Amino acid sequence: CGKEISKNLGEEGSKQRPRFTTRTESTMSYLQGQDRDVVVIRKNKTKPKTAHEKNRALASGAMSVEKKYGGGTNRNSAGVNARKIEEEDADFKHRKIPVEFKKALMKARQAKKMSQKELAQKCQLQASIIQQYENGKAVPNGQIISKLSRALGCSLPKIPKKKKVRDDS
Repeated sequence: CGKEISKNLGEEGSKQRPRFTTRTESTMSYLQGQDRDVVVIRKNKTKPKTAHEKNRALASGAMSVEKKYGGGTNRNSAGVNARKIEEEDADFKHRKIPVEFKKALMKARQAKKMSQKELAQKCQLQASIIQQYENGKAVPNGQIISKLSRALGCSLPKIPKKKKVRDDS
């Protein structure tokens, strides 16, 4: 039939399992045409690791840098968004905290003899956030204002919303 079957048994034939190998003639002829030479492929160039090596490679011309438009992002339509922003003529200003809110917050905190850190802990906020509110650098939302009001035991003034400008054209 053209099959070679070899049975390999160890010295202790009863304890080990017999191993069977099967090869056909077609498999043998297929393997005879194979090139069995060992080929080792290595990269000759290594990447520069330090800034000094990168600068040296750039100066010698061994490496070049290509700047790609939108490289490192997954956006394809940056031009469309840029055009929309360019055509926009609205006034882009941040909301400002009224002076009354800043003073009311500071006076209520000092009346309770609390530090900014203590007030922040009571409201589950960071002390830097309370400092930003008192300096007028950050705008609190309604939930935070109500937390501060409850912690201080007084009502703080609400911050007016930004008015929308209508175009009647």
